[in-house]
Amino acid sequence: MATERSLERLGQQRFDLLLLHNPDRRGYESEAVWEAMSGLRETGLAASIGVAPGPANGFTLDLIACFERFGELIDWAMIILNPLEPWPGELCLEAAGHSRVNVITRVVDYGGLFWNDLLPGAELPAGDHRAFRPQGWIEEGREKLERLRPIAERAELTPMQLACQWNLAHEAVECVVPTLIQEAGETARPIEEKRAELAALPAELRLTAEDLAEIRAVGDNAGCMALKGASPDHSGEERPDRWQVTSHLSEVGRRWGIDPGRELRQAPAATLP
Repeated sequence: MATERSLERLGQQRFDLLLLHNPDRRGYESEAVWEAMSGLRETGLAASIGVAPGPANGFTLDLIACFERFGELIDWAMIILNPLEPWPGELCLEAAGHSRVNVITRVVDYGGLFWNDLLPGAELPAGDHRAFRPQGWIEEGREKLERLRPIAERAELTPMQLACQWNLAHEAVECVVPTLIQEAGETARPIEEKRAELAALPAELRLTAEDLAEIRAVGDNAGCMALKGASPDHSGEERPDRWQVTSHLSEVGRRWGIDPGRELRQAPAATLP
């Protein structure tokens, strides 16, 4: 019913891709949920289906377990990934590839920084989702962006194109979806210009293996936040977006070489990169 009403509002007959966005545990674990999602594809309401954890970062073990159990039904998965946020998104890519699930990466622009018109001191509009980022993220991100700029110039790429190519260099990643943000102020770039920049992204990968490794080292953000979903940092009652790591999910992590206590925990502030 929800799908049909959405299509009616859009004036369309079907979705090219319909993603289950921001699910709770049932969205990752329930057979009934994925039978229903598959039914939308079988009845022609969606050409393909998938899952989109979020809006915050995390859900790593939950997503991998979903791939293991329902991978034959899932066409696409959308995760957060960009050169300044390789963690934790990269941890689920091998499992996605193994299950033949295509990956879409969002927030490739890192909150707009890779568009190169979000500057220190910028005042974000009321209600802007980026206000939830930690204080100083623009200044810190701009400093890292300057370290990446020589790589982009050497490859004849804009910063945004560099971010897209870095993401697409991951074997499981089939599509990137940067956010088209119209910033405030006279120096802000128009949306049309940003769209044209994406359309001009070179088809061939211009980044070398050394470039890819250097970019990742600059952006390494491991342990920078408490993750959503199954998290070793969570204790007590289960929340809609956060729960404890079960023995089953610990076993999922073991199968994919992920130690939840070491790789999914927020690091002490003094040790952050």
